[in-house]
Amino acid sequence: MLKISAEKGDCSKPGVTVTPDGVNIAVESRQGRPVTLELFLKDSLKKAGSVRFPKDSVLGDVYSMKISGFEPEKYAYRIRYGNNEAVDPFATAVTGNERFGKRKMYALFGKPQAVSCGKKPMTPWNESVFYLLNVRGFTRDSSADTDNKGTLKGLTEKIPYLKKLGITAVILQPVYDFDETMEPGISGEKRLNFWGYSRGNYFAVKQAYCSGEPCREFSETVKSFHDAKLEVILQFYFPDDIPESYVTACIRYWVAEYGIDGIQLLGSSLPLRNVFTDPLLKSTKILVTDPDMDRVYGNSAPDRKNAGAMLDSFMYDCRKYLKGDEDMLSAFGRHILNNPEKSAAVNYITNYYGFTLNDLVSFDRKHNESNGEDNKDGGDYNYSWNCGAEGKSRKKAVNILRRRQIRNALCFMFLSQGTPMLRAGDEFLNSQNGNNNAYCQDNKTSYLNWNDLEKNRDIHDYICRLIAFRKEHPVFRSASRKKMMDYISCGYPDVSFHGEQAWHADFANYNRHFAVMYCGAYEKNAKGGRDDDFFVIYNMHWMNHRFHPPKPPKNKVWKIVMSTTEGFCRTPIPVEDGEVIVQNRSIMLLQSFATEGRKE
Repeated sequence: MLKISAEKGDCSKPGVTVTPDGVNIAVESRQGRPVTLELFLKDSLKKAGSVRFPKDSVLGDVYSMKISGFEPEKYAYRIRYGNNEAVDPFATAVTGNERFGKRKMYALFGKPQAVSCGKKPMTPWNESVFYLLNVRGFTRDSSADTDNKGTLKGLTEKIPYLKKLGITAVILQPVYDFDETMEPGISGEKRLNFWGYSRGNYFAVKQAYCSGEPCREFSETVKSFHDAKLEVILQFYFPDDIPESYVTACIRYWVAEYGIDGIQLLGSSLPLRNVFTDPLLKSTKILVTDPDMDRVYGNSAPDRKNAGAMLDSFMYDCRKYLKGDEDMLSAFGRHILNNPEKSAAVNYITNYYGFTLNDLVSFDRKHNESNGEDNKDGGDYNYSWNCGAEGKSRKKAVNILRRRQIRNALCFMFLSQGTPMLRAGDEFLNSQNGNNNAYCQDNKTSYLNWNDLEKNRDIHDYICRLIAFRKEHPVFRSASRKKMMDYISCGYPDVSFHGEQAWHADFANYNRHFAVMYCGAYEKNAKGGRDDDFFVIYNMHWMNHRFHPPKPPKNKVWKIVMSTTEGFCRTPIPVEDGEVIVQNRSIMLLQSFATEGRKE
């Protein structure tokens, strides 16, 4: 039997701290329950002994002790509170969760050894393109061309693909050690929490997402992304009863230990002011759904913008406009120019909840029967339109319209101010067969089918071109809010709205078409020169409309460079007679060119 000596420890250091002369451990015990440290052999997880915290070691509700007389690297531990056992909530490494869906958790002693995170890209908000994915689902399918399917290493193998796509940051659904076990569904079938939005061991990397030692594999993943000039943002879900101090400590740990670039906070009771104003987190991107930034900063603005507002309002209003609802022009116009002073606007058409982009134009209603909740789970209001047929269709007209609607939705995101976020798989028309809440689908419903990449190469290539086009032209990603004024006396405001006739915008509730002109004189391109001028025509009406764009700047002409009926033009098409006909449910993009035939 172990002969462990115990004495009063340091209450100020939560969790375990290994020192040359012993181990300090501090844990919280509510309601005055006695606390015991249970020890297990690391290799077999057989019980090896127990140590009760000394009675004089409590300060408030925190018990602490310093123990010695054993080799901590050979043991795992759990904390017993009265008759209940649990894992130390501050454990930075755990074991027992090697397989997804199989777990009895034990904490490990010691601080894992992470590798250097490399140089952080520090990509500005207005130059960022986010990509939301689930580590397991991204490469778990047999179609994924990786050697380590469903793991962080498998994700790292896809870096060349992500770079070619043009994204600048990945947002990862929880990779901390969450509990994926769930109660059976109504019909009694086994279900797993695939997404990970549950209570967990928040300081530990999920071992089931790793092919090797979790801490090292995650830190190597971050370094690989940084070497490729890509950022890593992690999602964390915190239930309401998690103390605010714990939330802050958790975020600080992942930023300091692993060098991650951002956090997305999920939950209804979050210490937003503390997080946004924390000096350690001033260069960390912090994403929150629709935060009230006035409550954080009052009338002043932060010296450095680290808050990102995840905008469901953009998603739902754009979906309504996409399918042709009335009285949506004013809201849509506000969204495409939204660029707040105190936070970045993060725009998306799809998110982890709700339909994929393909399903958004293929289903009118949810189909969640396989979730085991009698199709009662998931949102009932998707603001989707199936384009004339529910689910897969062989009708040519239906499929042509769906692809056009997909290109329209992508333009909504990538031609808007703010930071666009793409849901993984949308670039090659991934489908969940109408399931809008696939939280428990650890199967092909949630796994990306990479065979769809070749089947839908046209959409993938269109997104690549659209992202590259956005990067080429800063008028679509300004660093500050546009003023809709000619404040440099160049003859044109930085941005302006138009109707079928130039300078006559009509936002009547029955209209579903209008145009936006961006003047390039207010932005500098990558070469330091003046950006081009653009005239973007949006027509979500079911009828064609004839537009007369404004007279272009001196010595320039308008040319059509893209229409969502076809895609980007191989050769720009001159605008004849000062007018263009925009097809129903489509977007047309005009660009200014020098009259000599070369672009300035």
